[in-house]
Formats: sequence, structure tokens, C-alpha cells
Amino acid sequence: MVAAVIAAIASSLCCIAPLIYLVFGVSAAAAGLSGLSSLAWLQVPMLILSTGMILLGFWRLYLAKKPLCTGTFSRGQMLLIYWLTVPIVLAFQLYPFVLPWLLEVFE
Repeated sequence: MVAAVIAAIASSLCCIAPLIYLVFGVSAAAAGLSGLSSLAWLQVPMLILSTGMILLGFWRLYLAKKPLCTGTFSRGQMLLIYWLTVPIVLAFQLYPFVLPWLLEVFE
């Protein structure tokens, strides 16, 4: 789950500058983040990786004959962590695509 969240964050790094501009207004600190657009090539591979990790977690929790090692966490705890992680990953995955639409709607 941690890897899925990290991959989702990496997939959204190229688009963080518009979000910073929107939230805090144009400032010197946000203008410095404009160089992150050079990471746009990472977006698709990281989207695929984070989606794959979430699907692997689902498969291991629900479909595998021998789920995860339950030595540290109980199955209930693992399910709670999984379902708390999924919306976080989806938020990071989708905001680069939803943000332009929201900017058009609220202008």
C-alpha cells in the first residue's frame, strides 16, 4: 500500500504547480515548482504501477488462497489499511485530470 501511494504521488508531481497556484496564489515558492513539469514522462508509468499495486493488494486480500502473512496485522486491520489507502491513491491519480475541469467550472 505504501508503494501504491508513493507511485500515485509520483504520477501527480508534474501537475502539482497548478494546484499550488490555485491554493496559494502565484508566489515565488510556487513559481519554483514549475520545473516539476519535466517529470511529466513519469505520469503514465506511475499510474500503471500504483494501479497494479492496488489491484495486487485486492487480489491478495480477497482472491488469493493464502492471503497475506497475518503475523503483524490481523485481516481486519489489513482490510482497514487497504480501504483507507485506495481513496488516497485515487485522489493522487485523478487530480491532474480533474483539476482542469474544476478550474473551468469555478471560473
